[in-house]
Amino acid sequence: MGDGFRYLTALFSRAALTLCLPFLKIRPRRVLFQSYREKQYACNPKYICEALEKICPKDTEIAWSFREPEKFAFLRERGVRVLKAGSWEAVRYALTARVVCVNTYYKPTLPRRKGQMQMRTWHGGGAYKRVAMREKLTFFKRLGIKQQLSGATLYLSSSRAFTQQTIRESFGFTGEVMEKGMPRNDILIKGIDKAELARVRREIGLQDGEHLVLYAPTYRDDLKNDVHGLDTDRLTAALKQRFGGEWTAAYRGHVFVKGGQAAQAKDLSAYPDMQLLLLAADALVTDYSSCMWDMSLTMKPVFLYCPDLDAYTRSRDFYTDIRTWPYPLARSNDELEKNISGFDEEAYRLAVSRHHEALGSCETGEASVLAARRILKELERQD
Repeated sequence: MGDGFRYLTALFSRAALTLCLPFLKIRPRRVLFQSYREKQYACNPKYICEALEKICPKDTEIAWSFREPEKFAFLRERGVRVLKAGSWEAVRYALTARVVCVNTYYKPTLPRRKGQMQMRTWHGGGAYKRVAMREKLTFFKRLGIKQQLSGATLYLSSSRAFTQQTIRESFGFTGEVMEKGMPRNDILIKGIDKAELARVRREIGLQDGEHLVLYAPTYRDDLKNDVHGLDTDRLTAALKQRFGGEWTAAYRGHVFVKGGQAAQAKDLSAYPDMQLLLLAADALVTDYSSCMWDMSLTMKPVFLYCPDLDAYTRSRDFYTDIRTWPYPLARSNDELEKNISGFDEEAYRLAVSRHHEALGSCETGEASVLAARRILKELERQD
């Protein structure tokens, strides 16, 4: 299916559904959440939802839509309505909710409504890889992205650099931005209690005293090309030599990538919450994923493994030179091993602190509550 056909289909769908709007009044106490295009109960919407549940009046309607709703039936026990993505019920909720909160682009097939707040949280912090190099996109691809970006009334931001470079420049958004951090990162700043952390470690199969290094490469347009020869045996051996103890490597694939793997690594791609994995991990290896920003909030070591740096730079590029980031950069297993053996914790912590300052970090540890309060304010608004 070509980009032009998808664009025209979305236009037709919007026009048809717009005819229904006079018969679908906005419900002033209704909130709809979606995460990763209705695939998961995760990321910023999850943490905002849970904060909202604690403070909202009992008559508030909270709903989630999922492609596989049967996997999320547990939400019904909390009074959350679980909808089947693409069903008329899900469409009706999307068109009648006072607030719609999503962490990606929003469906281009749905009309945007006056009087409805569209909270876009996005799903990455810091300001690293460019969101879209529009000059390299086809005409209809650019129009399609514009369709999906349209309608936003509020964005959340993790840093002033993200606000300016991603939200303002890449997205072209001129409206309200809440610079209070990523809700999903609150637990990385505050931490969780020892019992909860022990539970997570048990769930992912870690033994007492066992150290975890998490390998989490970013999304690529070539969905089959997300692992580039990382030698996990050499990786764990180098970490053991530098930091001591026994180390296990785990692989976390991107939610939009299928089939990736890393040899000899525990596959944690299906684990529902990346932030809990970051709390359980003692070190992170990534390439261009914004999870480096999340992990840096804990001050744990982050190592970059980027064997395809030249190709990725040509196809995607970065807002700033990758060599200026505080995370040791390697383009081969040899360089990665060298970076681990020479890792200087004090210098790293200083470099990360300066990096946060340079990007204008807005992480507060209270973003979930603040976003929930902003939604509640919208629900209480009198038209």
